[in-house]
Amino acid sequence: MARQEPRTLAMRTPSTHAAVDAAQQSETLGIKEWNDWLGEKWRRKGWFLDNMTARKLGNLCLAGAEYLTRRDTMRAWPLVVKIDISPLCNLHCTVCVHAEPNGEAYLEKQSFQARQRMSVPEYQRIIDEIQGRSMAVSLYYLGDPLMHPDVDAMCGIARRAGLNVHLSTNFSFHWDDDRVRRHAESGVTHLTVCVDGLSQEKYARTRVGGHIAMVLSNLERLLKHRNEKKMKYPKVEVQYLVFDHNKDEIRPAMQLFRNIGVDQVCLREGGTTNWASYGYEIKSPHENRALPQCEWPHFFMLVKYNGDVIPCCLHRTGDQYASEGETRSVGNVFQSGIREIWNSPAYRQMRRLVSNPRRAASEPGADEGFCHGCPAVYNIKTIPLSTRLQAIEPLRRAQ
Repeated sequence: MARQEPRTLAMRTPSTHAAVDAAQQSETLGIKEWNDWLGEKWRRKGWFLDNMTARKLGNLCLAGAEYLTRRDTMRAWPLVVKIDISPLCNLHCTVCVHAEPNGEAYLEKQSFQARQRMSVPEYQRIIDEIQGRSMAVSLYYLGDPLMHPDVDAMCGIARRAGLNVHLSTNFSFHWDDDRVRRHAESGVTHLTVCVDGLSQEKYARTRVGGHIAMVLSNLERLLKHRNEKKMKYPKVEVQYLVFDHNKDEIRPAMQLFRNIGVDQVCLREGGTTNWASYGYEIKSPHENRALPQCEWPHFFMLVKYNGDVIPCCLHRTGDQYASEGETRSVGNVFQSGIREIWNSPAYRQMRRLVSNPRRAASEPGADEGFCHGCPAVYNIKTIPLSTRLQAIEPLRRAQ
């Protein structure tokens, strides 16, 4: 009998530590590495290439051309729409706006309530507008989408509309076999599960309130059901955030992921500061470059549970659910619709800013826009608001 090759895990990670390098170079684990910008895009290739149609391919090509030519008015539709169906979460991860405040004013201002979730009819309106045009929806932002009681129905609605459906979850939920089966069959096409260690002690240092045994049980049972039923989806990615305290568990974790049938692994250096724990001081806009300095305004849109639209998930995270926070939303899809907001004056100004920071930063109203102060387009100085949170030891770089 011919020797069966070990299962290949696709892995994308920055090479920052000898332990990470060792995992990458281990032929016995069957790992491929994609680095740099192209690697990150390749990691998400399924969102764009799976279930392709001629119409969606045309929209992809048009969006790329309009990005390269720096157009501020788009004929193309957003390729991916992130929909924050609920900002609620069951954990209190150290870097997140859901972290325990411990007396920190910027975390005490965060406001989350059970009513903060998008209704199925509201969600259906968004899907009806983008179906046949956009390629995927990603149903999370600052919460865990599995907190929404109708998440499975929402996955099914988008999938029947021909959209790829991505979820990212901590997966620390007490699910029986039937609940696991129903989610596997819901219509989700791409599932990211966050696993930052194998031992409870190390996992819980950052995933506060989570239970690693529960996570791994859900993950293994979902993959077993998918494979036994010979289902194409969901494609499952594990994201492993690497810190100094959990780097020794990378290799056994990679072996486990391969054995249970995980499709892809992403190793990343974990963050050690809370997303809401800093302010900024602008020095100057960036010099112009050959390409726009951020892809979000030309390709993506983020819709919060109440319909408010912001252009990305990386900037102003500490303001979005804070009392008196500067959300700087650019419209509401339940009042105007996706298309109208996509080419609104605010969106067009953002595209000019990322395409020509020096010129656009001087436009009237630029200092009131969402992107003002973003390090993608400005040279900034970050200002820590506090250092009293429990410190997480950063990843020590190889000498």
